[in-house]
Amino acid sequence: MSNSIALISLIILIACIAIGFVLKKNVGLIAILAAAIFGSVAGYSDSAIIKGFSSSTFIMLLGVSLLCTIATNNGTLELAAKKFLRLTGGHVLFAPIIMYLIGYIVAAIGPGCVPALGIAAALSLPLGKSTGYNSVMLAAIGQIGSMAGRFSPITPESVLIYNLASEQGITGYQEHTLIYATVTTIILSVIIFLVFKGFQIKEPQSKEKEILSGFTQKQILTLAGFVAMIVASAFFKRNVGLISFAVAVVLLLANVADEKVVIKGVPWSTLLMVTGIGMLMNIVSDVGGVDLMSNGLASIMTPKTAVAIQGLSAGILSWFSSAIGVVWPTMVPTVGSIAAQVGVKPDGLITIMCLTASFAGFSPASTGGSLIMAANATDPDFTKEKENKLFIQMFGLSGLLLFLTVLAGLLGVYNIL
Repeated sequence: MSNSIALISLIILIACIAIGFVLKKNVGLIAILAAAIFGSVAGYSDSAIIKGFSSSTFIMLLGVSLLCTIATNNGTLELAAKKFLRLTGGHVLFAPIIMYLIGYIVAAIGPGCVPALGIAAALSLPLGKSTGYNSVMLAAIGQIGSMAGRFSPITPESVLIYNLASEQGITGYQEHTLIYATVTTIILSVIIFLVFKGFQIKEPQSKEKEILSGFTQKQILTLAGFVAMIVASAFFKRNVGLISFAVAVVLLLANVADEKVVIKGVPWSTLLMVTGIGMLMNIVSDVGGVDLMSNGLASIMTPKTAVAIQGLSAGILSWFSSAIGVVWPTMVPTVGSIAAQVGVKPDGLITIMCLTASFAGFSPASTGGSLIMAANATDPDFTKEKENKLFIQMFGLSGLLLFLTVLAGLLGVYNIL
């Protein structure tokens, strides 16, 4: 009977993801509905169902989102990125490297991947015209940099994964994951450079440089806020969400950004998705659904194939759903059981899930790919034919990166450290 309930819980979870994808609705909201109905039928009290809502995760996401929305709203992040881009000093060959570093650093200092994806996409078109590089290549390199930087210990993604892993007694993997992510994305950046023939630089269409203003007082205060957040969380081990929330409130009191615009700019949809899935996953785990899924994956795994299969599963799921909202909350809880049953280190399982779920985001149906398409669509020379070609290119790039990462997992690369 217990196995039947566990199986039903997994079917409900899959159904929620499928319904959200097909109907273009927030999976988190659907998951809350499912948790309320299934939980009641399974004999859970209302308080037990509500207990699945992670207040710590919500505060973490809200705090970091508020702070980053302020920095985006008053132009701090964009101006800082443009000034950093000037470090090329006119040397065209350094442009792809600078783009990678912008994506990496913007994501790593706290915002996580999504703001960095947008900045990389926005900067790629003007930089492509001024250097002669393919703008899609520059955007992809910038975005893949952010997909490594997102795993610094203070980002929303990193904190979420750590919370899910530590509940299983899994700790000490974060440094390995960041190293693996950095090395992997650097290698893949070189491959992207070669695929897009970056070695064949065209003559720049424009040699005019944008005149950049200095940081305003409000932007300087915002930068100081980021420094305070990084110091407090990284060196004094304070909760990154709580510190970010406090810094954001202080900045709003100092009127560095419009409070109404900032609150409106918070990605409430993502917050609801993560916490909603968490409510359903709490019940799924309690009735044995996670154990059933772990046992199912473990049954087809060997010590040599476990990491690759876990990575492929996460990548495919991420093509149809959010990495931070669905993939990691669903699959990270399986790591402890799979590692114990198959006899592999949890570090490799977590690392490859982090990477493949991220790289699937280059699909034009996902955030990274769609931002690149949107940025290129602002070019007056961007025709319908070019749009169709780019659509296929982004799918191909996503598939290529996923394949290469899974292959690396199969070869044991993510079990070295």
